[in-house]
Amino acid sequence: MSNQVRNDDVGLFLSRELETILSRVLEVQYADLKYAQILPVSTEVAESSESYTYRVFDAQGKMQVIQDKASDLPRADILRKEVTLPVRSLGGSFAYTVQEVRAAAAVPGMNLETRRAAALRRASEEAVNEIALFGNAPSGMKGFLNSDQIDKVVPNKWFDNATTDEMLEVLNEAPTRIVQGSNQRETPNTMLVPYDVYRVISTTARSASSDETVLSFFLKTNPFIRSIEPINELAAANSVLSKDRIVCYDRSPEKLQLHIPRTLELLPPERKGLEFSVAGHMRVGGTAIYYPKSVLYVEKA
Repeated sequence: MSNQVRNDDVGLFLSRELETILSRVLEVQYADLKYAQILPVSTEVAESSESYTYRVFDAQGKMQVIQDKASDLPRADILRKEVTLPVRSLGGSFAYTVQEVRAAAAVPGMNLETRRAAALRRASEEAVNEIALFGNAPSGMKGFLNSDQIDKVVPNKWFDNATTDEMLEVLNEAPTRIVQGSNQRETPNTMLVPYDVYRVISTTARSASSDETVLSFFLKTNPFIRSIEPINELAAANSVLSKDRIVCYDRSPEKLQLHIPRTLELLPPERKGLEFSVAGHMRVGGTAIYYPKSVLYVEKA
């Protein structure tokens, strides 16, 4: 607003002096970052490590009927497979000058250092969320929503052109396949769906005479799934995915984990002339899926 001069019965005022400045500070709103809600997070890997390895053991062998003097007894043994994944550093910074801090001190609610530190923290959380969900191909870190370890099924119907019975059939397919395909060793408990799918199943009545939705009916009748959550990044329009997909899995640290060996640390300010620079650093190891058969993707055709 320009400083126009106003002359009236009250006297001479600059128009800026007649403007009310609200005391509250309004922040730009951002989408929620869901990685910590949908993935077990581990900090057990040492922050000095360049990689981490987990071992998968498999037992094999059987007993059978033998003769009293038998010598060729069937033998049991174990097989071991090792998987090694990288740990990488994430870095960023913010800066401020002496004059900027002095000027900000005169503005209500403008704590410059705190706000720029918060901006860096938000940036770090966005980077972790991206790596947790989609990995980082150049570094070799793996993601949860686009893993090449996970099997995928493609039903011939999707929620934008399906009856309620067909919607339930699609929802039931993933947990059923996981349980049957693992000979009941795996039992999923969580499904992640694109927001559009969540909107449809949470607002569509099970039938014309029913007072419950497709979502509530499914959660009531499916013996395994306890939670269905909307995730923006599962829509192809909002991510690197080529097609919308649903993820069905067992949300347990025994099955998968996101590794963060070092959470964000802000290093001491470094002075260059009249400017102070603050570096931020953290260590991330991506998502490790220990049992790929405990997860299944359902993808739109």
